[in-house]
Amino acid sequence: MASSEPAWNFVVPGDPEQRTGGYGYVRELVNALNHHGQPATIQSVEGRFPLADDQATAALDAVLASHRDGATVIVDGLALGGCPGPASRHGQRLNLVALVHHPLADEAGLSAQDARYLFDTERRALAAVHRVITTSRTTSDGLDRYGVAGSNITVIEPGVHLPPMSGPRQAPEPGRPLRLLCLAHLSPRKAQHRLVEALATIQEPSWYCELAGSPDRDPAYARHVAQRITDFDLNGRVTLSGELSGEGLERAFQEADLFVLPSEHEGYGMVIDEALARGLPVISSDGGALARTADRPGCVVYPHNDTRALARLLAARLMRPALLQEQREGAWVSRSRLRSWGLCARECIQALSATAPEDRNASVFDADWLELREPADHQARSETLTRLAIDWLAGRGVGDPILVDIGTGTGSNCRYLAPRLSENLTARSRWHLYDQDAGLLEVARCSLPPEATSQFHLGRLTVAGIDVALPAWADLITASALIDLVSEDWLDALATCAARRKAALLIVLSYAGHFELTPAHPRDQALRDLVNAHQHGDKGLGSAQGPRATDCLAGHLRALGYRVTVESSPWQLGGDHQALQLALIAGWVQAAREQAGGDGTGEPGWLDEWHSTRTDQVRRGELAIRVDHQDVFGEPGC
Repeated sequence: MASSEPAWNFVVPGDPEQRTGGYGYVRELVNALNHHGQPATIQSVEGRFPLADDQATAALDAVLASHRDGATVIVDGLALGGCPGPASRHGQRLNLVALVHHPLADEAGLSAQDARYLFDTERRALAAVHRVITTSRTTSDGLDRYGVAGSNITVIEPGVHLPPMSGPRQAPEPGRPLRLLCLAHLSPRKAQHRLVEALATIQEPSWYCELAGSPDRDPAYARHVAQRITDFDLNGRVTLSGELSGEGLERAFQEADLFVLPSEHEGYGMVIDEALARGLPVISSDGGALARTADRPGCVVYPHNDTRALARLLAARLMRPALLQEQREGAWVSRSRLRSWGLCARECIQALSATAPEDRNASVFDADWLELREPADHQARSETLTRLAIDWLAGRGVGDPILVDIGTGTGSNCRYLAPRLSENLTARSRWHLYDQDAGLLEVARCSLPPEATSQFHLGRLTVAGIDVALPAWADLITASALIDLVSEDWLDALATCAARRKAALLIVLSYAGHFELTPAHPRDQALRDLVNAHQHGDKGLGSAQGPRATDCLAGHLRALGYRVTVESSPWQLGGDHQALQLALIAGWVQAAREQAGGDGTGEPGWLDEWHSTRTDQVRRGELAIRVDHQDVFGEPGC
């Protein structure tokens, strides 16, 4: 099907043709997306994953850098989870999506140190993406410990191709050994050694087991399995047939009477669907998502790593053919309920088409506007709340205080506070400055006062990601001219983030919903109404609170036990602020036009006349403007 849609790009580590469930999922989903009119491609990155080496990190960074701003890039968790750096650098300009089969730290055989390292890197990488796709509800449920909100996760379980069948599989001919099939690459997580040990306890009736899967992913473990087969004198009954595909794979399925999967953990367990699609009964462990995947007719489940339980299930089916026949009939029922890859593609299109705007790196403001407003901002700020913040930091009795500035822009907030802190505190303040605009951060980097020791963080702080992105310890979290642009959920997340760190909050210059121009104009109130309505639009972080933001944040803080103080901080703009007045008036008119158009009422005819009149007054030095803002300081109650 021809399509003019831009291509989505799936990124996987190494050879995309590897015969594993995860790589198969990507290949099948990409094929289905293309069939349904959404172009999609697969790119590979070289290097060592998931404990990424320098080659792997550089390769992923280069692949992400090669895509245009706003491109949809879905990175397999095996590549993304160990590389938080590239994810953070490119996450905001791309529609970056993580495809998580299972958390990397859950892989069997990891040392405690490696597991902790992978947990941390994957947590930071997931904080940089806009959406997470998981292949099972089990994996989705487990991502809350990584700081991923459920609202940012889409579960797309795998599909399967159904080969032609006319009815349930038939029992093997009398006297023929029962044939068991285990299909999985050889690795500790797949736990083939458990199956060998269970089979060693069963001598009669006769059976044969084929272990099909690549030995190359973990050669040492493959040698261990081969040695266990020899140790138990099972060389004639257990065969290591290597990686299978095409006709060889289909032959293995058709010859089998029972499918066995002894894994310690699976993110879904696609191979169970493959077995059921061919009417095969299944014995599966309950490792990870398998407890759900195998919870259907035709499957029986045992506790993972319980070799004796596995042996009992195997022996029962060898001794009592009726049990196996019952499972065959159940497998036939489950076969009819399996998902198609077409359904997976439609779910993926629905999930990723609802992502944020194309230009994710665009700032709400530009550097010229921020430069214009800085003198008025500094003049308007509440000195009372500044003193409360300084006293709070002085009373902490810690070393160098850690300050977090959110929505840094060009650094105005730091330029205001840092010298005042230096004058009143003996310790040197350490700043973490966050913004989604690299250009603004670069201006800040070159213009901050020497009193501030600074670290810069490029990225968009989402509801799901703010707690992960900010430093684990902070004394004061601050922002200027920000919170009227964000949603109530975002403000709740900010308050919760501060409370977890027992940090104070100083949030200044939030628009309070009123501005007044002198002399008055008959259309001033109509303009205010349109501007205030426009304030509640989505500025990139949900439906904005606009003038309600300070009260909303104060309420969340009080609910968390904070002592909250609110002060007014109005702009008073006279003839010495003409450039700012002109920019402000132009911005109001633009917002009014956008709001009127969005309401469907059309642009008011009086806007041009109002704009012209007010511009002339500014240029003659006749106009005074007051814009009401509010500052809020919250101090933890204990």
